[in-house]
Amino acid sequence: MSGEPLDARVLIEAVQERASGSTDPLVLLESAVTVAAEAGDAADRVVEHYVGAARAAGLSWTVIGERLGVSKQAARQKFAHRLEVSDLVGEAAEAMVMVPRLAACLDVAYAAAEADDSVPGTQHLLLGLLHVGVAANILDQLGVTRDKVRDTSLRLFEPAVITSGDGTERRVVGDGEADNAVLQARRMAARRGQSQVRSEHVLFVMALDPGSSARRVLNDLGIDPDQIKKELVDWIPPHPRPRRRLGKGRDRSGRACSFCGCTDPGRAMVAGPGVWICGECLQLSASILRTEQTGVRTG
Repeated sequence: MSGEPLDARVLIEAVQERASGSTDPLVLLESAVTVAAEAGDAADRVVEHYVGAARAAGLSWTVIGERLGVSKQAARQKFAHRLEVSDLVGEAAEAMVMVPRLAACLDVAYAAAEADDSVPGTQHLLLGLLHVGVAANILDQLGVTRDKVRDTSLRLFEPAVITSGDGTERRVVGDGEADNAVLQARRMAARRGQSQVRSEHVLFVMALDPGSSARRVLNDLGIDPDQIKKELVDWIPPHPRPRRRLGKGRDRSGRACSFCGCTDPGRAMVAGPGVWICGECLQLSASILRTEQTGVRTG
C-alpha cells in the first residue's frame, strides 16, 4: 500500500469505508465503482470551477483550450453549457425556500453547538435533525437517538482551537461544517429540480459525505449510509436526465434545456443566446421569484 500514490490510497480507503469492512471481493468491487464515479464527478467539477474562473478573468476559449490541450471549439462545447447550468443552479440554491421544520431543526443544532461552546458541526446538525421532519423519522427507525449521538460525539471528538486566515481563533468540536452542509443541501435540492430545502436533503448530504463528523457518528453507531440513502429514495427525486426518444418522436433539432437537459420534443422551449429553457424550468424559476418577491426569507 505504501507504494501507491497518495490519491490512490485515499480512494482505496474510501472504498474500504464504503464497504463497511467487508472482505467480499464483489462488495469491494461494487464500492470501488461507486467511489470511482464520485471521484470522477468531483474531478470534473474542479476543472469546471477553474475554467469558469478563467472565463471570469477574461481569458478566451482559445487560450483555455490551449492549456487544456484541446481546440477552442472543443473547450467551448464541453464547458460553456455546463457553466451556464452551474450558474442557474447557484442562483436557484440562493433563492431556495427553507421549510419551517428544517429551520426548527437548525435552531436545535445551533443551540447544541452553543452548549459545546463550538462552531456548529455536522454532528450538531445530526442532533438537530432528530427534532422533527422526515429525517427525524428515518433516524428513529434506524435506532439513532439524541443520547446516542451526544455520547458518541463526546467520545469521538476532542475540542480544538483553530486560527483562521484573518487571525481569528475559534473553538471547534467536530468538523465545524454545519453551514457548508446546509449550503450543499440547498444546491442538491436545486439540482434535483426542487423548490424547497428540507431535512432529508441535509441528512442525505451528511450521511453520504465520508469525511463528515455526522458520518463518523453514524458509522460508530453501526448505521449503514446506504440504508439511509435507500430510505430517502422516495423523498428525493433523482437527477433530471435528458429524455431521449428514438424514431419519429425524437427531436432532431438539437434542442436541449440548458437547466435540466430535457430533449423532449413535446415540451415547450424558449430560446436564448446559445441556450434553451423548457417550460417546466421556467415555471420553477417563476415560483422561486414569486416566493422571493413576497418577502419569504430563506434563512
